[in-house]
Amino acid sequence: MKLMLIVCLLLSFTAQAQDDVPTINDLVYDAVVEGDISNSAFYDWWRVEAQAGDVLVAQMAADAGLAPLLGLLSPGGDLVARSPDGLINDVVELEYTIPEDGQFTLVTTRVGNRDGNTTGRYRLQLRRASGVDTTTRTDDYQDVVFVCEGVDGEATTAVTLNFAEDSGASPGYRVSVYGLDGFEPVLRVHLSAVDEQYCITDASALVGDTFTLPGEAAVTLTEDDLDHAAQVEIRTPDEVGQVTLTIASRSGTSGRYLAVIEGLNIAPRESDRLEVRLGPLARDTALLLYGVATGISRLDPYLELSDAEIACDDAGRRGCEDILTFDGAGVTHSTGVTVIGDRFDAGLRLEPGTPDEIGVEIGSFNNSTYGDYALVLIGELPARSVTP
Repeated sequence: MKLMLIVCLLLSFTAQAQDDVPTINDLVYDAVVEGDISNSAFYDWWRVEAQAGDVLVAQMAADAGLAPLLGLLSPGGDLVARSPDGLINDVVELEYTIPEDGQFTLVTTRVGNRDGNTTGRYRLQLRRASGVDTTTRTDDYQDVVFVCEGVDGEATTAVTLNFAEDSGASPGYRVSVYGLDGFEPVLRVHLSAVDEQYCITDASALVGDTFTLPGEAAVTLTEDDLDHAAQVEIRTPDEVGQVTLTIASRSGTSGRYLAVIEGLNIAPRESDRLEVRLGPLARDTALLLYGVATGISRLDPYLELSDAEIACDDAGRRGCEDILTFDGAGVTHSTGVTVIGDRFDAGLRLEPGTPDEIGVEIGSFNNSTYGDYALVLIGELPARSVTP
């Protein structure tokens, strides 16, 4: 059958204001695009050149009050796939196996189409689930939600970190994530050199840990809190390539999180680099990053955003007064190992509305110190509306 909204859309097109019209544009696999749905431009068309056998997967993440809906048209204009109706600020997805070569069209719209009453922004992500070598996948695509073997339900991406091969990670390092206000961590690890991916939700090793956020009271993790923490020991092979760590929340539960990545090291006169990217549904929140010297390290951490003239030596002072100091904050593991900040530790903030990947350089003040350190993140996955 034909997609009923096509007729309605075309009939209304000529009556729209010229400064608010639908987008009709080309789209390629692994691309991420954004758009707006208004009462006068309540759909966009995205044309895709696809080949027979492609498994096309499209995700539409809505924001600012939009209830999203996705449709896929064949080269002849027939509706061949449709997402479920989305709730306000929801994420919808469709998947379709392409039967023949040709130009297919994704239609991004709202529930009710012409008769709908929601407006807002959206972020559309397109990927091909078959026929792609995952070891060479582009960084343009980031999952809004994903499913992991052994994990009930979907996980919603809060932040993704890409560590380069020379990022300073030792052959084995540890990631501990503590959830607050409902956040239920899911940790996904991808090792590019061996094309290995796995997910972790286990927190049994964290029972008895005490953690403190800047300016807040200490919290001790108990057996009752296991759904709100997770830890993974990343044992990397000799040729690891890029390590991608995704911190997500199970079933999209909202809340804050504290992530502590231990086992990092800076050699004399060197620095480390990683790429940080907020999840699509967390892009309107801020993310705090801290470099914290650990053990008997001589390191005086220094952080810099690679693509901006923003740097920090000591969080809370010396030009970084707008960043909360990490002095006294951190984690004391039940084993006695500590990651506790002091006044010399560095901090940076990724501001709300930063959806793109940001490079972060970790070094030492004047390149004069070196040693072990931990990377600490404090972030948030906001709540989503549940009724249209």
